[in-house]
Amino acid sequence: MLAFCWLKRYTFIPESLFLAFPYMAVGLSYVFFRVLHLIIDAYQDALPERLSLASYVSYTLNFTSLVSGPIQLFPDYRRTESVRPASLTRGDVAAALNRIVIGYFKVAVVSPVLWAGHVYSVTALGSAANLADRTIWGALVLTIYPVYLYINFAGYTDFVIGTARFLRLELPENFNHPFVSEGFIEFWGRWHMTLSHWWKTYVYSPLFLALMRRFPSRRVQPLLGVVVYFVTFFFVGVWHGQTSMFLFLGVLLGLGVSVNKLYQIEMTRRLGRSGYRRLCANRLYSSLSRGVTFSYFAFASLWFWSSWPQLGGFVSRLGAPALVAVCLFTVVCSAIALAAFKAALDRYSRGAVRRAASVPMLYLRTAWIS
Repeated sequence: MLAFCWLKRYTFIPESLFLAFPYMAVGLSYVFFRVLHLIIDAYQDALPERLSLASYVSYTLNFTSLVSGPIQLFPDYRRTESVRPASLTRGDVAAALNRIVIGYFKVAVVSPVLWAGHVYSVTALGSAANLADRTIWGALVLTIYPVYLYINFAGYTDFVIGTARFLRLELPENFNHPFVSEGFIEFWGRWHMTLSHWWKTYVYSPLFLALMRRFPSRRVQPLLGVVVYFVTFFFVGVWHGQTSMFLFLGVLLGLGVSVNKLYQIEMTRRLGRSGYRRLCANRLYSSLSRGVTFSYFAFASLWFWSSWPQLGGFVSRLGAPALVAVCLFTVVCSAIALAAFKAALDRYSRGAVRRAASVPMLYLRTAWIS
């Protein structure tokens, strides 16, 4: 872990200790996750076999998921790498080609447009004169980037999953429509799912079990879960970068999941499990929950792409009235937009099985997108 922090140039390490020449670390974070997984599972005798040098190198440096994942655990990788390779039928080829083309379209076409819109919004906010203009451009600054990040990352994932299938490797899915989530905990079950699973397996669960052994009272167990959620997602934020911006991002991510968990505990206590389920099933409530979840993630993402001086400039430029207006406008508009998206997604999913069964249709759609 110290070697990782040293190579990534974390700010708590004296600069005089860093390597003197410039370099770029490609895929180091995801190699780090794989190596830690192997060390921990080997220590616990949980690996399916003793690794040869060839298996170790093949797994840790698998080029299809080297740069940004997905984070595949060794037993799953080994299953499709040599034990039971994924099938490669005509339908599989069609689906893989379709996935590659869609992923490339997201990364090469949609992402640059969104990024240009984000940059333009930041620039336009600087010259916005009245409250209405500052509200609109402020909301666009807040919301375009997380959509760009999702499209870009999901497109990359589509591309590598499709590519890996031609090698008869089956990579795990990494996204499941995260913006339809109705809470921050659900969001992390849909966004970068392999990352969330890794942190749950190697940080959340061991820490929670250790605290339960230390504090065995059933009354405090839900609160222990809140604490462990905060600690886990604080480190998720810190892992993303080396500066104080990412320390604060970790605080925001930790607060998001821990407050969400506290809210669930309190609402279940007040309404009972069945009453809380009925509330969550209410369309207006679920739409508002999506809007709040997306808006909070968009707010936290400010610390992912900006700097402290930039954030200070945004706050001073907007002023208190516009800040409040931006928050309310973002929540309401995202709630409406995501409700419409969820309805369209449900309608599309009902016909997905029939469409997926048609190999010529997949080839046709791939050619059309190309």
